Amino acid sequence: MQASLDAENEKVAGSEAKKLEREETIQAAEAALSKAQSVTAAHQTELNLACSATQAANAELTQAREAQKAGDAAQALAQTDKEALESSLVGDLVKLKSGDVGDATPDALYQKLEPLLLKLDLDASLRSATKPALLNTPEGRGLFDKKVIEELESSFTAKIEQLSNVLADGQPATDARRALVAEAERKVAEAEAVQNGAADVLASARAAQKEVQATLKTAKASLTEYKPEYRKATEARDQQQQQVQTFMDVSVASFDMLNTKISAKKKKAMAAAAAEADAAAKAATMVDEAASATETAVASTEEIAATEESEAAAIPAAEDASRGDGMAAANAAAKAATEMSVEETPKIVEAPAALGTAAELGA
Repeated sequence: MQASLDAENEKVAGSEAKKLEREETIQAAEAALSKAQSVTAAHQTELNLACSATQAANAELTQAREAQKAGDAAQALAQTDKEALESSLVGDLVKLKSGDVGDATPDALYQKLEPLLLKLDLDASLRSATKPALLNTPEGRGLFDKKVIEELESSFTAKIEQLSNVLADGQPATDARRALVAEAERKVAEAEAVQNGAADVLASARAAQKEVQATLKTAKASLTEYKPEYRKATEARDQQQQQVQTFMDVSVASFDMLNTKISAKKKKAMAAAAAEADAAAKAATMVDEAASATETAVASTEEIAATEESEAAAIPAAEDASRGDGMAAANAAAKAATEMSVEETPKIVEAPAALGTAAELGA
């Protein structure tokens, strides 16, 4: 039974190793995915910043172009007015002044010239006198008409000179606006290049993240597919464990009960042996006490004999005979006492055997 359980445990250990390997693969893929997501987020932030920079550069370019357009419009208008005034000064105004209008009528030429008159710095009287003076024939003009035409020509010349100065003075500003636009365009191009690079890096990061996600999905699928096999292995092991547990609960419990009963008998026998040993020890103690009493009696007898001998040595020679009789009597008494003690000793020594027999009977 235990061998079967060990075999199932080995199988489960192998299954555990395979399961652990798949779980570790999932953990590694999850860690890689987390890292890839962090990288993607970082590149997304970089792209957002690049887009913001591109937007700022485009806003700067738009502002520069608007400033250039406004500034250049004034310059362009000045250039257009200058060219138109110069053309009229040597064209339509000369024709009206000389009366040589060719195929055109004086009124048609004046209508072409009239818008330009609005650009001149003319006072009201001169402006109102201009048309009659120009439409009149050279022969029909008086001094006033001639004076009006001269003032008109001077106004044309002065305005053309003024516009030339405006154009000359405005050229540095025009160049500066053109430079600002060029710089803004350069910044836009640079920002767009950074933005495109960030977009490419982000695309690569997203592709890598997608691959890691696919790896994680595959790892999870592998673990899911392996779970039935793992469950089957653990169920077989659990059945063996249940059998062993049942054996432990029933058979081993019975063995423990039997062992408890045997132990009780053994304890009873050990108690009896201990009681017998205690009785033997008490008997040995009694023997020792009896032997000690015998030795004490013998010592007393010898002491008495020694005392009598010393006393007898002190009696005068005249009493030697009498003392001899006394010594004889004393010796006889000592001998009798000694014989009596010797006769009693064997009875005391035989006590242990008797006690042992009693102990055995008691047991």
